[in-house]
Amino acid sequence: MRRGGPDGGWGRRSPWPEPRDSPDPTVPDDGWGTFPGGFAAAPAEVVPVDRPAASDDPSADPDPPTPGSAATEPTEPVGRTEPADPSSGTTGVRRPRRTRRGRALAGAAATPGYRSAIALRSIDGNIARTGSTVTAWYRLAAQPWSFRSDPQREALIRRIANQLGELQGRWVHLRVTSRPFPVARWAEAFDHNSPGRLPDVPGGLSWEDFVTGEQEHLMGLSMADKEVFLGVEVSGRSVVDRWLESAAPVLHRVLPSAASAELTALETEIAHVDALVGGPGLDGVPCSPEDMAWLMHRSCALGLPAPQHVHAATGAMWESEDLAAFTDGVAMHQEPYAPTVQVEGRQGLHPVSRHVAVLSVGLMDSLRIPEADDPWMQRSDRLPFPVEWSARIYVRRPEEVSGELQRQMGKVRSQIRHYTHDHDLDPPMSLERQADRVLQIEDELSGGLTQLNTRVYGWWRVAVAGRDESEALTRAQQLLDLYRPRVALEHPEAQYAYAREFIPGEPLASTAYRRRGSVTWVAAGVPAASASVGDRRGVLLGETCTATRRPVAWDPWMAQEVRRASGLTAVVGGLGSGKSFLTGLMVYKTLRAGARWTVLDPSGPLAALTRLPELAPFSRHIHLLGADPGILNPYRVVAEPRREHFLDEDDPEKAWRRERSLAAATRRRLVLDVLTGLLPYDVARLPHTRIVLLRAVREVGGGQHRDPGQVIATLRRHAREGEEHADVVADFLEERRELPQAALLFPERTHDPEDPRGPDEGPIGDPGVLDEDYRLTVLTMQGMSLPRPGSPREEWTDGESLAVELLNLASWLTQRTVYTADRDLRKGVALDETHFLSQIPTGKVLIDRLARDSRKFNVRALFASQLAGDLLRVPGFASLVDAVFVGRTDDAEAQAEALRLLRVPTEVGYEEMLGTLSPRPTGGASGRGDGDDRPDDTPRQFVFSDGHGGVEKIRVDLEGGHLGHLRTALDTNPNAQRAHLPPAPAGPPPRTPAARAPADDRSPAPAEDGVPVHTPERGGDG
Repeated sequence: MRRGGPDGGWGRRSPWPEPRDSPDPTVPDDGWGTFPGGFAAAPAEVVPVDRPAASDDPSADPDPPTPGSAATEPTEPVGRTEPADPSSGTTGVRRPRRTRRGRALAGAAATPGYRSAIALRSIDGNIARTGSTVTAWYRLAAQPWSFRSDPQREALIRRIANQLGELQGRWVHLRVTSRPFPVARWAEAFDHNSPGRLPDVPGGLSWEDFVTGEQEHLMGLSMADKEVFLGVEVSGRSVVDRWLESAAPVLHRVLPSAASAELTALETEIAHVDALVGGPGLDGVPCSPEDMAWLMHRSCALGLPAPQHVHAATGAMWESEDLAAFTDGVAMHQEPYAPTVQVEGRQGLHPVSRHVAVLSVGLMDSLRIPEADDPWMQRSDRLPFPVEWSARIYVRRPEEVSGELQRQMGKVRSQIRHYTHDHDLDPPMSLERQADRVLQIEDELSGGLTQLNTRVYGWWRVAVAGRDESEALTRAQQLLDLYRPRVALEHPEAQYAYAREFIPGEPLASTAYRRRGSVTWVAAGVPAASASVGDRRGVLLGETCTATRRPVAWDPWMAQEVRRASGLTAVVGGLGSGKSFLTGLMVYKTLRAGARWTVLDPSGPLAALTRLPELAPFSRHIHLLGADPGILNPYRVVAEPRREHFLDEDDPEKAWRRERSLAAATRRRLVLDVLTGLLPYDVARLPHTRIVLLRAVREVGGGQHRDPGQVIATLRRHAREGEEHADVVADFLEERRELPQAALLFPERTHDPEDPRGPDEGPIGDPGVLDEDYRLTVLTMQGMSLPRPGSPREEWTDGESLAVELLNLASWLTQRTVYTADRDLRKGVALDETHFLSQIPTGKVLIDRLARDSRKFNVRALFASQLAGDLLRVPGFASLVDAVFVGRTDDAEAQAEALRLLRVPTEVGYEEMLGTLSPRPTGGASGRGDGDDRPDDTPRQFVFSDGHGGVEKIRVDLEGGHLGHLRTALDTNPNAQRAHLPPAPAGPPPRTPAARAPADDRSPAPAEDGVPVHTPERGGDG
């Protein structure tokens, strides 16, 4: 039976040694590159050094000595008798036998040679050499694509095209692969980045179990990072270069400069290529030894599971014999005309096998990138399985392009004339588009070819793998469906040869499916486009849910400690968008890692965090409405500056006194705003009211031991001095003072005569209790009635006005921990319902103060609000905010304001996307036909801006099995099944009412406990 070559076809000569009719059992077969049909060739076989064959003549020396060596001297056997020389007349004399010195040692000549199974000869750093080329390999940086405006995306495409256009006359190999998310490396960085973490508590989730559970959950998601490598041809190789490489082992000992002469001569050219690829657009860096090892493993073992460990020493150099580390233990097999190639290898000591289907990019319609279409190479990132890309591209020189373009333009013009002149018909629209393109190209040619309109041709291959042939073909079909009908993907039969194209240095399998275009068209593929948000050392928040799925880890204190930025964070979203859930997730995980949090949650669901076993010993819950009188004394909620916080200033004493003065002024302003808010709106808006209050507050002063009762007493005194309006204001304040919740503002006075401060400076209910060393403090105000968001001030009731002022004071109370704890400690403040703070002058001051002091005091401040516009009304908030989370937002105006907060372009289509976040289940989703009555427990989605350029849509993930108790604690959905109902009274069990009998049914009624029940006759008066 005639067998096909490695390309799966007939009649093509194989680039590898021909298969033997019967395998030679004496030749080892490493399995690499097995031919279709099952005949094994051994391109990596051991080749013995050529030596003269043994002669049949036993006197022949199998190792002839070299001239000039000691072995050429005549030798005599010991004890041999010389024959007599008749001419000399001498007789035979017996001479002593001389010992034979023996044959020359084989030495290094006996070492068998090695022939690599691949075309590469060596790898030195990022320089890979074959027998004919020298290629420099680079790793390209990920390029953000989501939430960018069209001008920004077009600018990125132009930058990439410019860099590719500079590589004229060179071959380029583009490889896109994936690397599993480094879970162990993240866990190590996270553990190292958790100073002062909480000690373990019996019965609670330990730190080790917490980190292990995070790793197990992350590994179960099977997410990977996309990595893009670019190989650029630097130079060809001469015969001398190849000879020097083969003699490198000897030259390294004898003449080291000659061994590295080739790379030394190319240093200038390599530096030039480094500068081109490292420019904006590609942002490539030379591959490290680990990068090169990973690229070779993923290419030689195409489709096999990623290796768990890649060993590569710094500055490693792989000689020809070292390349066996990538090829040994890997074999490719293909039956003739088989739709896949089978790749076999080992994972550890266990054999593993995969089937790989290789597709080639065929005809492609014109794509509108970025206006309507995504980058065509990035589209494969949407699939739930890894996809490998390999593209061989030749960037053509201008002189090669000009003549070809002229010929193509002539063809198009001839076709148009054929329609219009010969047949008097309008040409097809497709031909008109080609004509417009011809005019554009002609204009480019008239101005001279630049980098942006340089032409290329190349071949793009795509590979998917499956555990068996069926799975591989199913995935290939999904890839075909994803790209159709705009892009045609062809499935060639020569799977073996096409699969080898993915290996650096291998030749093309076939010139079929060659694609031609401009560098701009190539750049529009944006192979490095990826979802990049967060960091690699913080807590896990979830995963991106755009075209690329990647884990999202975020360190809330990296901005302050590393980037010297603000710690201000906005969490925006409508009702049910998941703000409380996200806040609870961040508080819990960062608390385990050593942070300290003070949380103001008016509605109270986050108080459940203080009852978790591992947090309970370090947490407390304070219900402000049930706390001691005076807990919200406006004079006490503003912390007094500490002298040791200003030791790093140029003049510590002066800076400390300045902050004390500022704190006193803040207290006076806060008291003025609070008392004004307690007054009826018609009274508060009178100019004279503000005047009398300001005089009284100024007279009382801004000391931290004052209280609002002293302001009322001062107003009474001013009334007795003739200020009548002061008496009116004092009457209203006294009336408000009688409200139960108002007692939080007015502390009870001490009457201890031994108190040196006197009766005016001894308040009870000191908020300094918050200064105690608790890791988590949750302040709640359940039962407080807040106004409807957005309602005008004049429509607020007296209770709602008081509630807003209490919320303002509670927000100020949370910031005490910022200024009383150690500056270097990681601290967090989380405030809910902050949209009301933006309507109060001192609320805006609080937001601005936390924003400006967050870096100096190492604070992450979370402000949660339903509307982004409320936060934008705070002066300077948009410029100071660092990270932003935006949940589902339905109102058009609110959507535009949320995008402004994200610093994302508006009016380009992102507004509608905010309304699609966290899609709610619709009726009938359960498939029962009667609607879905299950609660909406789907993970919530947010648009996350990490503060240093990354903006992506993420899905909050709390699905790990080790966090089941946290999910239960943060579940704010009401459920009647969880209600604690009182026990039912003792008595007979309730019975289920029987269905009413039909009207004509005269059967007797059923009995209850054996006693018949009388049922009135139909038509009777019973």
